[in-house]
Amino acid sequence: MASVLDVAHALIGRSSEQVRAVLDGGGAEEAADDYQRLEDVTSIRSSRFPGTVYLRDGVAALVYLGPEAVAGLSPRDLEASAGSDPVMLASRAGHEATLVVHAQQGLAYSAAGDEVQFVEVFAPCTQAEYEAGIYEDPGPFRR
Repeated sequence: MASVLDVAHALIGRSSEQVRAVLDGGGAEEAADDYQRLEDVTSIRSSRFPGTVYLRDGVAALVYLGPEAVAGLSPRDLEASAGSDPVMLASRAGHEATLVVHAQQGLAYSAAGDEVQFVEVFAPCTQAEYEAGIYEDPGPFRR
Protein backbone atom coordinates (compact mmCIF):
# COMPACT_ATOMS: atom_id res chain seq x y z
CA MET A 1 0.00 0.00 0.00
CA ALA A 2 1.33 3.42 -0.95
CA SER A 3 2.16 5.88 1.81
CA VAL A 4 0.42 9.23 2.00
CA LEU A 5 3.69 10.85 0.85
CA ASP A 6 3.88 8.55 -2.18
CA VAL A 7 0.31 9.46 -3.14
CA ALA A 8 1.02 13.17 -2.62
CA HIS A 9 4.09 13.01 -4.89
CA ALA A 10 2.07 11.09 -7.51
CA LEU A 11 -0.59 13.83 -7.58
CA ILE A 12 1.82 16.65 -8.47
CA GLY A 13 1.48 17.72 -12.11
CA ARG A 14 -1.81 15.92 -12.65
CA SER A 15 -4.99 17.59 -13.88
CA SER A 16 -7.96 18.03 -11.56
CA GLU A 17 -9.70 15.10 -13.31
CA GLN A 18 -6.66 12.89 -12.80
CA VAL A 19 -6.42 13.94 -9.14
CA ARG A 20 -10.05 13.01 -8.56
CA ALA A 21 -9.47 9.67 -10.32
CA VAL A 22 -6.51 8.90 -8.03
CA LEU A 23 -8.77 9.80 -5.09
CA ASP A 24 -11.37 7.32 -6.42
CA GLY A 25 -13.65 10.07 -7.63
CA GLY A 26 -13.62 11.80 -4.28
CA GLY A 27 -13.48 15.55 -3.82
CA ALA A 28 -14.61 18.47 -5.88
CA GLU A 29 -12.55 21.39 -7.10
CA GLU A 30 -13.29 24.49 -5.05
CA ALA A 31 -12.15 28.07 -5.04
CA ALA A 32 -9.39 28.40 -2.45
CA ASP A 33 -7.64 31.14 -0.65
CA ASP A 34 -4.09 31.50 -1.83
CA TYR A 35 -1.69 29.07 -0.18
CA GLN A 36 1.30 31.03 1.06
CA ARG A 37 2.66 32.61 -2.16
CA LEU A 38 0.73 30.30 -4.47
CA GLU A 39 -1.90 32.57 -5.96
CA ASP A 40 -4.95 31.94 -8.13
CA VAL A 41 -5.35 28.38 -6.90
CA THR A 42 -8.25 26.04 -6.44
CA SER A 43 -8.23 23.10 -4.08
CA ILE A 44 -9.48 19.56 -3.81
CA ARG A 45 -10.21 17.93 -0.47
CA SER A 46 -11.51 14.41 -0.20
CA SER A 47 -12.58 12.14 2.62
CA ARG A 48 -10.46 9.51 0.85
CA PHE A 49 -7.19 11.44 1.22
CA PRO A 50 -5.94 13.27 4.33
CA GLY A 51 -4.46 16.28 2.52
CA THR A 52 -5.42 19.26 0.42
CA VAL A 53 -4.40 19.40 -3.23
CA TYR A 54 -3.81 22.94 -4.54
CA LEU A 55 -4.17 23.38 -8.28
CA ARG A 56 -2.93 26.23 -10.43
CA ASP A 57 -4.40 26.43 -13.91
CA GLY A 58 -6.10 23.07 -13.31
CA VAL A 59 -2.86 21.22 -12.47
CA ALA A 60 -1.80 19.99 -9.02
CA ALA A 61 0.97 22.34 -7.86
CA LEU A 62 1.18 21.51 -4.13
CA VAL A 63 -0.19 18.97 -1.68
CA TYR A 64 -0.52 20.04 1.94
CA LEU A 65 -0.58 17.33 4.60
CA GLY A 66 -1.65 18.58 8.01
CA PRO A 67 -0.94 17.20 11.49
CA GLU A 68 -3.42 14.31 11.29
CA ALA A 69 -1.97 13.10 7.98
CA VAL A 70 1.64 13.12 9.21
CA ALA A 71 1.10 11.94 12.79
CA GLY A 72 3.17 8.79 12.26
CA LEU A 73 6.11 10.54 10.58
CA SER A 74 9.25 11.78 12.26
CA PRO A 75 11.82 14.25 10.95
CA ARG A 76 14.25 11.32 10.71
CA ASP A 77 11.83 9.45 8.41
CA LEU A 78 11.55 12.46 6.13
CA GLU A 79 15.30 13.09 6.11
CA ALA A 80 15.91 9.47 5.17
CA SER A 81 13.62 9.77 2.15
CA ALA A 82 14.67 13.28 1.06
CA GLY A 83 18.43 13.15 1.50
CA SER A 84 20.84 15.64 2.95
CA ASP A 85 21.53 19.36 2.72
CA PRO A 86 18.12 20.83 3.49
CA VAL A 87 17.60 24.56 3.92
CA MET A 88 16.12 25.66 7.25
CA LEU A 89 13.57 28.50 7.27
CA ALA A 90 11.20 30.01 9.81
CA SER A 91 7.99 28.00 10.09
CA ARG A 92 4.51 29.42 10.45
CA ALA A 93 3.84 26.60 12.94
CA GLY A 94 5.49 28.57 15.75
CA HIS A 95 8.72 30.03 17.03
CA GLU A 96 10.02 26.62 18.15
CA ALA A 97 9.36 25.03 14.75
CA THR A 98 11.64 24.97 11.73
CA LEU A 99 10.61 24.59 8.11
CA VAL A 100 12.99 22.07 6.55
CA VAL A 101 13.09 22.45 2.78
CA HIS A 102 14.34 19.91 0.25
CA ALA A 103 13.34 21.93 -2.81
CA GLN A 104 15.09 19.69 -5.34
CA GLN A 105 13.12 16.72 -3.99
CA GLY A 106 9.82 18.65 -3.88
CA LEU A 107 9.44 18.33 -0.12
CA ALA A 108 9.21 20.73 2.81
CA TYR A 109 8.09 20.02 6.35
CA SER A 110 7.70 21.84 9.61
CA ALA A 111 9.11 20.18 12.71
CA ALA A 112 9.66 20.99 16.36
CA GLY A 113 11.86 18.40 18.00
CA ASP A 114 10.61 14.96 16.95
CA GLU A 115 7.15 16.20 15.94
CA VAL A 116 6.22 16.95 12.33
CA GLN A 117 3.46 19.58 12.12
CA PHE A 118 2.83 19.60 8.38
CA VAL A 119 4.34 18.55 5.06
CA GLU A 120 4.28 20.26 1.67
CA VAL A 121 4.84 18.23 -1.50
CA PHE A 122 5.45 20.11 -4.76
CA ALA A 123 7.25 19.77 -8.08
CA PRO A 124 11.03 19.68 -7.64
CA CYS A 125 12.52 23.14 -8.03
CA THR A 126 15.41 25.27 -6.89
CA GLN A 127 15.50 26.76 -3.42
CA ALA A 128 15.12 30.23 -4.95
CA GLU A 129 12.01 29.10 -6.86
CA TYR A 130 10.51 27.61 -3.67
CA GLU A 131 11.12 30.79 -1.70
CA ALA A 132 9.79 33.05 -4.47
CA GLY A 133 6.78 30.95 -5.46
CA ILE A 134 5.60 29.06 -2.36
CA TYR A 135 7.26 30.13 0.90
CA GLU A 136 5.98 33.06 2.86
CA ASP A 137 8.10 34.18 5.80
CA PRO A 138 5.89 34.22 8.90
CA GLY A 139 7.82 37.14 10.39
CA PRO A 140 8.65 37.43 14.08
CA PHE A 141 6.45 35.67 16.61
CA ARG A 142 5.12 37.72 19.48
CA ARG A 143 3.94 36.50 22.85
